[in-house]
Amino acid sequence: MKLIARGLLVLSVAALLPLCASAQEHYSYTGVSRVVTIRILPGKSEEFYKAFAYAPKVFEAEKEAGLITGYALLTSVDYSGPDKWDFKIVIMYKDMAALDDLSNKAEPIVAKVYGTPEKRAEISKLRTESSEVVSSELERNIVLKP
Repeated sequence: MKLIARGLLVLSVAALLPLCASAQEHYSYTGVSRVVTIRILPGKSEEFYKAFAYAPKVFEAEKEAGLITGYALLTSVDYSGPDKWDFKIVIMYKDMAALDDLSNKAEPIVAKVYGTPEKRAEISKLRTESSEVVSSELERNIVLKP
């Protein structure tokens, strides 16, 4: 009976292997992106953009340090649906390994951009009071194979 169970296990694993291998035959991974969508709270646009004025400074410093490969800041022009968002941040990384210990590597950079802990807390509070996160996703970038 044990021999039959082992045989079935081996056959089921062998049957799944081609499925795993074929999953990447049409594309290859080229990087990783963090995509965050944000809703600006009503009447808080001025405060939101004041708070997020620091974001490009942080991203440029992280890019210069080699922690990220790029970033994009986007606004929505279609304001409909329950998952409505107003502002999107896309942060690009070289690969999944770039995310290892990222917060510890980025901390000195972020602290330098903000200058003082008090300024950082003030901007963080302003950001929290003027917006809410709709979603945050980690996405794998791919290139299709011919």
